[in-house]
Amino acid sequence: MITKVLKTIEAYQMLSPDSAVVAGVSGGADSMALLHVLQSRRKDWPELKVTAAHVNHCLRGAEADRDEEHVRRYCQREGLPLEVLKIDVREEAAKRKLGLEACGRAVRYEFFRRLAGENGVIATAHTLSDLAETVLLHLTRGTGLKGLCGIPPVRENIVRPLIDCSRREIEDYCREHKIPYVTDSTNLEARYSRNKVRLQVLPALKEINPAFEEAVGRMAQSLREDDGCLCEEARELLGRAALEKGGWSCSVLSRGRKPVRIRAIRLLQGASRPEARHLEEIDRIILAGQGGVSVPGGLDFHANRGVLRTVPHKKRKIPQ
Repeated sequence: MITKVLKTIEAYQMLSPDSAVVAGVSGGADSMALLHVLQSRRKDWPELKVTAAHVNHCLRGAEADRDEEHVRRYCQREGLPLEVLKIDVREEAAKRKLGLEACGRAVRYEFFRRLAGENGVIATAHTLSDLAETVLLHLTRGTGLKGLCGIPPVRENIVRPLIDCSRREIEDYCREHKIPYVTDSTNLEARYSRNKVRLQVLPALKEINPAFEEAVGRMAQSLREDDGCLCEEARELLGRAALEKGGWSCSVLSRGRKPVRIRAIRLLQGASRPEARHLEEIDRIILAGQGGVSVPGGLDFHANRGVLRTVPHKKRKIPQ
């Protein structure tokens, strides 16, 4: 597996010998394997800096505290720097008016970005199995090209070195290298949509094609290349629409094809992930040249007299 991971790191230029990496570590097999791989890389890259980052969401009581303690013990044993954020995500979600999953993701990445700073790299332990599950979930809810691309190997300063490895490969790697990990008991409950896909749908599809995850990975890679072309058009459209006094011309944006306009909106949103309905609403005010759309967790869009402007949505700070 290590050879495959190193090829992925090289193919997508994820890391350099002197990178400062913040590794998201939950304590599960995937993230513990990621941490071990990064540790191993330091033998050839002694200047590589690796910091583990763990978030205790306070959602699973004693089990969440167990996970935190497991990560603390491992990092202490291995001499790895560790940063921990403990936050009541249920309470935070109510403040932000977000679902638990969306709020948990937002809190994690805000924490990781703060640790990484301007020049650091964030490494997460998403796998090929996660990619396949994500694509299937997107299909059940209705999706476009972007949804079929699954999880990108690299997005801004976020890298996913395990994205070409299946969960089975990772668990085998942990056994081979005697890497201790914990299991989130909620991952075994089929009442959650993702777990139902993992426990019931994927096994059925693998009966048809044992290499189903690899097939989804190839499809996602091909579609990402197509999507990349549309995103490049979107960047060019934003460049043409940019106004000297700030904002973008709705008239110029309106001349772009809808798939390009939607990607232009996504580019303006940056790291946040607006829902499809928000994208459609923003597209409508661009075409009308008038109106406003508020996007929780992202930017608010305002069009007035044919000029589109963005302002930050009101944010709440996470604990330091």
